[in-house]
Amino acid sequence: MATSNSTTTTGNGTHAKDAIDREFESLKGDVSKLTQQVASLVSATGSAAYSRARKNLDGVISDASDKGQEAMDAVKDVTTTIGDAVEDAVYKRPVTTLAMAAGIGFLIGAIWRR
Repeated sequence: MATSNSTTTTGNGTHAKDAIDREFESLKGDVSKLTQQVASLVSATGSAAYSRARKNLDGVISDASDKGQEAMDAVKDVTTTIGDAVEDAVYKRPVTTLAMAAGIGFLIGAIWRR
């Protein structure tokens, strides 16, 4: 009977080991599938986040470009206005303009001499 009992114990151990191996292989397959699902989810989420960030960046760049163009237009307007004002002053008051030019020249000469 002792021989029969040891065979049964060994048989049960073999069956248990086989059952554990099957469960382990099943678990490995489940973990592999879960890993793939998580990877695809992260990839999809990352792509969506990248797309949103790209759109936001494009919007910011576009706004900055528009603001820069507005600033350039404002500088051109001011330059034109100052030029027109100087031209009007020269035509309307030529003597005053010459006196101012001579005064400015005298001041620059005095500063330069020191």
